[in-house]
Amino acid sequence: MATLTVEVDDKELRFLRDLLNKFPFVRVSEETEEDSYEEVRENIREGVRQMASVEKGDLKTRPAREFLKEL
Repeated sequence: MATLTVEVDDKELRFLRDLLNKFPFVRVSEETEEDSYEEVRENIREGVRQMASVEKGDLKTRPAREFLKEL
């Protein structure tokens, strides 16, 4: 058996999955690039730490427009 890796836009994923499942010789397994539960929790903890630092004045902020210009 061979393995084929395909990258698909999220909005088209359901269509492609349904199509492939119609073929009896194809087995579909999905891998997503999402953070694990622990990574999400740690990211939230870090955000809370940073907000506390901002409120104490230890961490300096910048205007949202300035941040968005960098993106």
